[in-house]
Parts: sequence; C-alpha cells; structure tokens
Amino acid sequence: RDEGSPIANLVAHPHARTMGLLKHALTFIGTLFTVAGGAFMFAPADVVPAVYGQAMKAGSAYPWTRSGTFEMAFGALLLMSRSWGAEERFKIGIVTLVTLIGLIYDVTQHAASSGINKFALADPSYAFVTALTVVVAAGLVVNKMEPGIFEKDKGSKGTRKSTRVRTKRA
Repeated sequence: RDEGSPIANLVAHPHARTMGLLKHALTFIGTLFTVAGGAFMFAPADVVPAVYGQAMKAGSAYPWTRSGTFEMAFGALLLMSRSWGAEERFKIGIVTLVTLIGLIYDVTQHAASSGINKFALADPSYAFVTALTVVVAAGLVVNKMEPGIFEKDKGSKGTRKSTRVRTKRA
C-alpha cells in the first residue's frame, strides 16, 4: 500500500469496495433538489435573490416555479434511488451528472440574459454545483468498484440475468 497517495490508500482500504459514495451523494443531492424545488415552487421571489444575489426580472416567476416543480420531482427520484440496487443507482447517477453538467452549461451560456450572475467559481452557488458534479462523477467511479458490478452483490445469489435463466430452466 502506498502511504503517500490518498487515492491509492482509498482504493486499497478494505472497506473501499463497500463505500456507497454514490448512494450518499444522490441522497444528499436529492434532499437539496427537493427542498430547493419546493422553495422555488412556493416562494420564487424570495429564493431567487437569496440564491443568485439579484432580484427576479418582472414576469419571471412562472419559469422559476416550473423549474422548482422539476427539481422537486427529480429530488424525489434521487431520494428513492437510495433503496434501489447499485446498477439502477449508477444509471440515475449518469442522469444526475448529465443534468448538473447541463445546468452548468446553461448558466454559462444564458445567465446574463436571465438576469442572474454569470458563471464564476468564485460565486458560492456555482462553486457548490460544480463540487456536486465532481462528487457525482467520483461516486460513479466508486460505484463501479462496488459489489454487484464486478463481483456478486452482498447477499445476492446472482445477477438478475442469471436469475432469469434459472427461472426459465425450472
């Protein structure tokens, strides 16, 4: 074990294969999306200035409310993924990663025309979203190292595919 490298120590750690980083990351992000979505749905005039530091443009409450509805539903999906298997969570993690990257791209392209601050990592809101994106990406990598992908899942008698084959033969 290489004592000088934190990455090598993490991978070599006996519990590294059962960490569940993606499960915890999606739960955390799901909670954030659900709470933020509810706030954007029910009080966009209060939330937008608090999050983005600028007042909403006149007549823009409806898009923020619609966005809050999506965020709340997406957050609920992420929270539900906690009880699903690693394979399903990986797929939802990919969707989450693409959504966060899309959010960052959208803000970099359209922030000024929307009346919010341009994307800058010095801005705490944007730095936080960027950090979440990195954590989800790391969680996807760790998820591939967990049981159920390269080896038999904890307490499992096999994959769903092998179960189907056994069922057909019986």
